[in-house]
Amino acid sequence: MLRKYPSLFVLVFTLAGIVLADNIRLPAWILLLGCLLFFLSGALMLKTGDRTKPALALAIAFLFFSAFHYTARMHGIGPRHLSKIVVDDARYHIFGRVAGWPLVKESGTEIAISLDSLGADRMVPVQGRILLKLSDTTTALQSGDRLEFFGRIYPVRGGRNIGGFDYRRYLHLKGLFGIVYLPTLLDVRVSVADRSRLLASVDDLRAQIRSSLKRNLSPRSAALASGFLIGETRDIPADVYTWFRDSGTLHLLAVSGSNVAMILLFFWVVLRPLRLPRRRRALVLMACVFLFALLSYNEPSVMRASVMASLVLLAGILERRYDLNNIIALTALIILLYDPTHLFNVGFQLSFVTAWGLIFFLPRLSALFSRFHSRRWYRWLVFPLLVSIVAQACSVPLVALYFHRVAVISVLANLIIVPLVSLAVVGILVVLTADLILPLLGLFTGSLLNVLLELILWLLRHLGGTAAPVITTGDIPVGAVMIIYLLFVLVYLSVRRKTLRRVVAISALVAVNLMLLAGVGGTWLEERQPEIIACRVPGGIAGVLRISNASTADLVVTDLIGREYLLDEKIIDPLLQQLGIERLTSIFVLSCQYDAIDDLLRTADRYNATSLYVRRSSRHSFADVMAMYPGSVGVDLVPFGRLTEEPVRPGYYLSGDELVAVFDSSTVIFASGWTDRSLTLPRNPEHILAVVGGKPPVGSVSNDLFGGVRFSHVICSGIEQRSSSRKVSGDLWWQTVAETRPYDLNLEGAVRIHPNSAAGPDINPCR
Repeated sequence: MLRKYPSLFVLVFTLAGIVLADNIRLPAWILLLGCLLFFLSGALMLKTGDRTKPALALAIAFLFFSAFHYTARMHGIGPRHLSKIVVDDARYHIFGRVAGWPLVKESGTEIAISLDSLGADRMVPVQGRILLKLSDTTTALQSGDRLEFFGRIYPVRGGRNIGGFDYRRYLHLKGLFGIVYLPTLLDVRVSVADRSRLLASVDDLRAQIRSSLKRNLSPRSAALASGFLIGETRDIPADVYTWFRDSGTLHLLAVSGSNVAMILLFFWVVLRPLRLPRRRRALVLMACVFLFALLSYNEPSVMRASVMASLVLLAGILERRYDLNNIIALTALIILLYDPTHLFNVGFQLSFVTAWGLIFFLPRLSALFSRFHSRRWYRWLVFPLLVSIVAQACSVPLVALYFHRVAVISVLANLIIVPLVSLAVVGILVVLTADLILPLLGLFTGSLLNVLLELILWLLRHLGGTAAPVITTGDIPVGAVMIIYLLFVLVYLSVRRKTLRRVVAISALVAVNLMLLAGVGGTWLEERQPEIIACRVPGGIAGVLRISNASTADLVVTDLIGREYLLDEKIIDPLLQQLGIERLTSIFVLSCQYDAIDDLLRTADRYNATSLYVRRSSRHSFADVMAMYPGSVGVDLVPFGRLTEEPVRPGYYLSGDELVAVFDSSTVIFASGWTDRSLTLPRNPEHILAVVGGKPPVGSVSNDLFGGVRFSHVICSGIEQRSSSRKVSGDLWWQTVAETRPYDLNLEGAVRIHPNSAAGPDINPCR
């Protein structure tokens, strides 16, 4: 392996270093020291004439370097880092520069800002990046622009959400450690960067491309063309995006190797009449690839394809033979050495797994048809079918792992759509060239391209519409995905080996049956069992109460505070959609700030809630806000006060600040903050669980919380990390009120509670 695939050999050690650094946090200086020691050892061993030991030492040096680079990026926080300086709820005078391209979405614009100084009482230098979220859409900013504005820097909180997505980790991998929300760019003072810079020129070129497509194509076709060519998907309608997703062709909106191949083919044809020398033509093509990568926002898939194409062109310039396994391994190595956090990017993983699968499996499968390679039916039908099958087979495990759904007809859809999209990419380039030569010619070619793009949309509507068969996979362990890929490798090796074929057949049967048994067992155990999903929302907690896997539920909200963004759109709706909730029976609002009422009313309207229970002290506020939306909310407003003697719903009792949910083996109390007021429970349960929105006062030693009620478990939105004047530790305080330390949703993310477990409430983090 070392002699034949040196890049792959080094890549294995680099991957190991990143994974180890992600799981075992060591000081960065130790990792750097290890890198230097092994590098020097390998260099000294080169004099001995032995190549194996120096190569191994240098590979281990790469392991330590990748671990050091990852640790320095993720955890290398100095005393001037913003996470050490920023205080919650403080308003700062912020100075920084735009780092990278702003991301324009339908609901706003996200901009990464590299800070240089902050000011509250006084200005101080600061390091680190924040994410600036504007409520309006704007393309006025570019990379390098210097910004000045005022705002509150909110720390990136929360663990995994209900779908298993860890937003805090996602932002940290991008180097972002705070979020600022502003309604408009008018609140920002901008010092425009030098327009002669390369990135500014790329921004201008991208804008001209989009403008040309809008002039020569219909609005929907122009949006689709921007997505196919440069991955610009902001204008694509939501229903069209859904068609791509449910047909298994969503990857076509992410610029990849096929786009780079079409770009190279187009410019190769354009350069042919110029009769340039081979090396000079290769250099021009490399420049085109580099420019195209910048136009496509340097997405992982296009980075992989661009680096691979550049390495192949470079090999041609140097007149060197190359192996595709070494090329793709070296490509991954270059990208990871530049930014090791790319390893945990879904696009990076899908891109390399698919590319390697094609390199790994396609030659062996194609060899089975070696007698027919010259036949047209093989080149135009069988070979594309093999490519589609291999690409889908290699990507399906990761798609199921991250997106929990697999399109059944994805192979057929890709077989039909991919060639048409490749043809469309060439057509888009022709339209841009024609518009540059003569605008009238651009309109003519654009009218022809419109027909092709509308045909693609018509096919997508039938292949990915509401009737498209989709398998919902649910949560899949990472270990299961690794087993599937191991089986793929065994299948590859067993094509010509009888013994391995038997091993593969038996292993596949055992793995499939174990997965089926696990799925059937899990479904049987969860059938008709009540469950509660609790997650953190701004200021408090949102709890969803339902029967397992039901599409109807109740929502409990406590201590909700308003933000500059729409809470229903950004937080509540994604939570309910990930759970598959289609309708809310009731919404219980234990406490809520005035500026968050409209978010709850929109949620009630969108999910056809029947009743909205609010505290008596808040009913006038809700009524006032409801009056602003006449006829838009058809929900009954039900005020509540003291503890209800009769349940408002089967098993639900309300008091002034709490919702008491009674189950067979336990009682769950949803509360708005801690109080020493006695709480009379409807019955004397064996297990009591508290879900508290406000931050408990760590350091208090009072045993009178809720009249001396002792809880089996406590779930809270956050713990106030301050020492008490009585010098009593938080652990001692929790021992006075609960049997275990609390679940802090600020750290745990969302949790799933099964209250009817025989041994007491069963609480597990959501994955």
